[in-house]
Amino acid sequence: MIRARTTLVCLALLLTILETAGWTENAATKFQSAELSEGNQPIKVWISSVSSLLDRPTRSYKFGQQIPISISLINTATHALYTCLSGDIYQDLPQLKRDGQLVQYTRWQDYVLQTAAKERTCQKEDLPEQALLMPNEPKMVDFLVVVDDSSDPTGALAWYDDLRPGHYELSVQRHFGCCDGSTGQSNTIDFDITP
Repeated sequence: MIRARTTLVCLALLLTILETAGWTENAATKFQSAELSEGNQPIKVWISSVSSLLDRPTRSYKFGQQIPISISLINTATHALYTCLSGDIYQDLPQLKRDGQLVQYTRWQDYVLQTAAKERTCQKEDLPEQALLMPNEPKMVDFLVVVDDSSDPTGALAWYDDLRPGHYELSVQRHFGCCDGSTGQSNTIDFDITP
């Protein structure tokens, strides 16, 4: 639990540093290429891979390392907008491919997704928080763990089991409502896992 909190704090600090360093300025120009499933949605979704130490962006991981992904939003409207924040199980649905083939979620993640949908868990819990999105300013709002560290697990709810070495592509579909509603498709990132 303490390690998971430390990971979250480190990720937030890293993204703040990267924003200050101008990394997100480069990302902001790339937001324009992210496509939304609903053409009138003024919020773009941008994902980025960061190192397992959360100290820099990366596109390469060793087999068994944790793979964290940051999720940022950018408001393309001319006025400020609020977006809901509830949790990645309700808002983020990753799609991971290896050699063009979809990779299956962990059995546990499948169970959690099915249970949440069947029991409408999100609507029963008092989860929502609001995040203010200023026009054309990327804001990191969430992160997800593709796989957890196999030698020193953090306890993070990972979406996938250990991934074999190879080349992967990842995108995320994000609900803008707390539990459902309109969605946006993120950019696609790629990364490699080495032995």
